[in-house]
Amino acid sequence: MGPLGEYDEVTIPPFVSIDDVDRLLAEPSIHVVVADVRWYLDGRDARSLYRDGHVPDAVFVDVDTDLSAHALTTSGSPTDGRHPFPSPEAFADAMGRLGIGDDTWVVAYDDTGGMTAGRLVVMLRMLGRQAALLDGGLSAWIEKHGDRWETGDVTPARASFTPVPWPSERLASIADVDQFVSRSDTDRIVMLDARAAARFRGDIVAVDPRPGHVPGAYNSPWESLLQDGHLRAKDDLVDHYRKLCVDLADDVIASCGSGVSACLNVLAMEHAGFATPRLFVASWSGWSSDPDRATELGDSPPDRRRFVMAERRRAAQNASLGISALRDLRRTRRGKRLAQLEWFEALYRVYLAAFVFGGSFLFVSGLVTDGEFAPDTTARIVAEGPGWLGVLATIVFALGLRSGSLGGPIALEEADIRHVLGAPIDRRRVLLAPALQRARTVTFAGGLAGAAAGQLSGRRLPGTELTWAMAGAAFGATIGLVFVAAALVAHTLRAPRWLATVLGSLLVAWQTVSALPDNVNLVGPADGFGGLAFWEIHVEWIDVTAPLFGLLLLTTGLLLLGRVSLEALSRRAVLVSQMRFAVTLQDLRTVMLLRRQLSHERSRARPWIGRRRNSGSRAEWQRSWHGLLRFPGARVVRIVVLTMIVGATSSLVFDGTAPLAIVAGFVSFVIGLELTEPLAQEIDHGDLTDRWPIERGQIHLGLLAAPLAASLPLAIVTAVVLGLIGDDAWTVAVVVGLPTVVAGVAGAAVSVVSGAPDPVTSVARDATLPPEIAGTANIVKAIWPIAITMTGQIPIVVAETARQSGSGPEAAALRGSIFTMLVVGLVGGWIHRRDAIRAWVDRARQESRGVRT
Repeated sequence: MGPLGEYDEVTIPPFVSIDDVDRLLAEPSIHVVVADVRWYLDGRDARSLYRDGHVPDAVFVDVDTDLSAHALTTSGSPTDGRHPFPSPEAFADAMGRLGIGDDTWVVAYDDTGGMTAGRLVVMLRMLGRQAALLDGGLSAWIEKHGDRWETGDVTPARASFTPVPWPSERLASIADVDQFVSRSDTDRIVMLDARAAARFRGDIVAVDPRPGHVPGAYNSPWESLLQDGHLRAKDDLVDHYRKLCVDLADDVIASCGSGVSACLNVLAMEHAGFATPRLFVASWSGWSSDPDRATELGDSPPDRRRFVMAERRRAAQNASLGISALRDLRRTRRGKRLAQLEWFEALYRVYLAAFVFGGSFLFVSGLVTDGEFAPDTTARIVAEGPGWLGVLATIVFALGLRSGSLGGPIALEEADIRHVLGAPIDRRRVLLAPALQRARTVTFAGGLAGAAAGQLSGRRLPGTELTWAMAGAAFGATIGLVFVAAALVAHTLRAPRWLATVLGSLLVAWQTVSALPDNVNLVGPADGFGGLAFWEIHVEWIDVTAPLFGLLLLTTGLLLLGRVSLEALSRRAVLVSQMRFAVTLQDLRTVMLLRRQLSHERSRARPWIGRRRNSGSRAEWQRSWHGLLRFPGARVVRIVVLTMIVGATSSLVFDGTAPLAIVAGFVSFVIGLELTEPLAQEIDHGDLTDRWPIERGQIHLGLLAAPLAASLPLAIVTAVVLGLIGDDAWTVAVVVGLPTVVAGVAGAAVSVVSGAPDPVTSVARDATLPPEIAGTANIVKAIWPIAITMTGQIPIVVAETARQSGSGPEAAALRGSIFTMLVVGLVGGWIHRRDAIRAWVDRARQESRGVRT
């Protein structure tokens, strides 16, 4: 992986936790260098402290020599500051000597919360390299890995680091600061000084030529960004920078004493979702060296009113120029992307995706070999199908309302937030293109899904597959359009979450009641949506109101785009960027956590049922139940709804639509991921697990007892839904209900446990594997939990096969259930003895090579 450009989809976040560092170090496909960047203004010898003890294999980076220009190579002008940037060639030489190359991912730390290590991270990130600051610094490492320590120097192999000019757009010069001091009433510029408040006010001079600060600058001490040695919570940082008018500024300049501690403000602002500020490298040491430049003493309180008035004045002046600038910006971005696009690789990926997914769908759809439904069954489907598809439409509409109340559905790129949303033009004009793009994407995806479902329906219902696919595409595209439109309207109207939930629930309940067989004369709010899917059999022109309603709702949302919350967009952009980073590491656990953050989902402060937690042999059982009982109501409802979907799709499998077993299996896997949350939390805190005098496999297995017990009521829900919808399926439903849910828990447990750290020998072994083998291993690692979950669909599939052949489906379902439970048992054994198995394999491999342990 080469250095990432400005618009690449995957970029390491500015701050990473100690758990993120462990995962990065264990990733064989990424070359990671840990950098010790300790430095002290009071003159202490940081290198000596480094030699006394540091993170294993960490290289020492000297702020004075590696990250600053040497005195002999500079002009010697005092206005350059104490720590001017080195030349690109000198910086590249220093990085190469430290083992940092173009493809290296760097994690830097110090013992001051990032005050000095941030300098290296900022310099690398502004060159497009992958670099991050370890949150908590050296203390975080010692807290988790106190026994993993190294002394002395580390001499890495020299790496190739290509010299790149320092990007002028990321740096602020003396002239830029002059412009800030003499800014007009329409300029919205903020300058943040990271020095301590006493130095900022001029109470003490310290090492600076003169006391005070740049006139008009605001004080944002680097210590104020930390709490207990860690970065403050994101919401706290947002409030901190809002008080400094950063949210109203078009340009932010970060400064300090000599361009070192200011870097922590640069990284913290990016982490909080604000545009990355420019770094004034010379800072106060350079500015105050010129006696002709003005200084200011005392406090400098932020004035938000001045920024608001400046915005109004400039908006009035530049309204006509804004639209043209926006078009030029997007045209330039589009041209740069097209210029960087490898057409051969893009076409190859399109071909591969079409071959894999299209071919897989055609293969799976070919499994539907049954003939048309019986006339009475067809009549029942035609009479009741539109109503139940209307239930699906109301559910999608309700989800759209909820998404909008939580800040959706638009997820902008960082470039849009940095360059576009700060433009002096109408926000509605800025967001119009992203909103339409989102609507097109979701509508197209819904149309594809509907076409696939229609094609499968066409194999068993009167008519041609093509026309059924077209009707299904119309239905899918319509509900996709309604989802985006509902989300836009709910967001722009700032609908509270409770109101969106209540309104959506009422619509779903109304449509569900109207869809029941005994209420055929009751009109539901979404009957027209379901009717679109049945146009192959009967055409009702009243159904056209469904897409018209979607278009009208979308138009309303587009007209109200100016009311979109900028804070919500910034928050979603940061979370989506972090999700992409987690996907790069194949960290499904983090992806789920970030997805819950997008939904503002939090665990309950108190469990649903109060339970006394005692220590003893059942500690794992109690901990896992405590975690399950703190699930928020939204997650409980989601699990129940997903379980009902499993039952409904299983009934369709039993009726002959075998490919839907894949859908049921995948949904079961999602349910399993929800239920294994206590186990996942234990994996996240493996250092605590290792303190117990018990094998961690036994602890992990004990934490699965509560999720398996919670599977029982979900198995009952699955069986009831399957029995109600399926044709004479009650006995089969009772047999297959439990294996279906339990297999999902087993597959999810495998996925979660596979993310637990392996022994050091295994990590070292994996790091030596060729990329082709390592890539294949990663693919297998991602697929086999799904494969285990799919064994839960074997009972219903063999039951359907037995019924088609004229034999008893109950006995076949029982045999399939026994096989599934045996697989679940093997999974339990693997979880219990996983470490022993890995140790045995490593020992056998070493013995085969003649190495004795």
